[in-house]
Amino acid sequence: MKKLFLLLAILALGSISAQGNGDYVSMTFVKTTPGEDYWTILNEKWKDLHQMRANEGTITGWDVWYRPNTGSESDWDMLIVTVAKSPDSLNANVGIAKMRPDYSEMDIEIFAEKNSGARTIVYDQFLVNKGLVFAGNEGETPVVPQVAVLNFMKVGYTDGYKYEIAENRLTSVESLGNRAGWGLLKRLDALGSDVYYDYMTVDFYENWDTWLSDREPSGSAAPISRQLRDIYSLRDHKQSVPVWLAISVRPEE
Repeated sequence: MKKLFLLLAILALGSISAQGNGDYVSMTFVKTTPGEDYWTILNEKWKDLHQMRANEGTITGWDVWYRPNTGSESDWDMLIVTVAKSPDSLNANVGIAKMRPDYSEMDIEIFAEKNSGARTIVYDQFLVNKGLVFAGNEGETPVVPQVAVLNFMKVGYTDGYKYEIAENRLTSVESLGNRAGWGLLKRLDALGSDVYYDYMTVDFYENWDTWLSDREPSGSAAPISRQLRDIYSLRDHKQSVPVWLAISVRPEE
């Protein structure tokens, strides 16, 4: 009986891993306006609002990431990520009046104009978690480390399920190596052959040096595993973009 219970528990955990934790994720790709210090607005104003939302249980996380080595020609230089257990929660309990209830209508108008002038929203995208590997994680929204690498993937329309299974089978706590964690996200807001990507894997690292130590080697003489070959046949790896954590909000105890 004990063996049967253990087997059922292992199968249940495997099912959770294969499907991710079900978090819904809003990714807002932003181009900041030079000289307007959008960082200060986020850190001194919007961070307070999202901490309230996290403490109330509306969202489970809110993170701001910098994209390094960008310039005037870059399409975006900052990424704002909101995480929630329900799609409707991503945009619930927001607004300047909630953030600063003491603001007058004129204060709200002035702040809204300043906020809008400090940045341009380039893309606003909606995703769901389909795979998550962090040591000790039991399905909660993880506390993220300092560096993340966004890997944009294009997968055939009929290959999505097979791709999700293949990625989850390949990645485990034991296979993380230098990574602090890994995630698989499926894009929900757009679909079609002209959409740049429809899946994203995210590799998390504790610091820049650890990521570079993974990036530096040019390969191995060892043959590529069958599992990895299966993944290569299912997706087109469009681009990898490293980002640096600037602000992170999680529910307070």
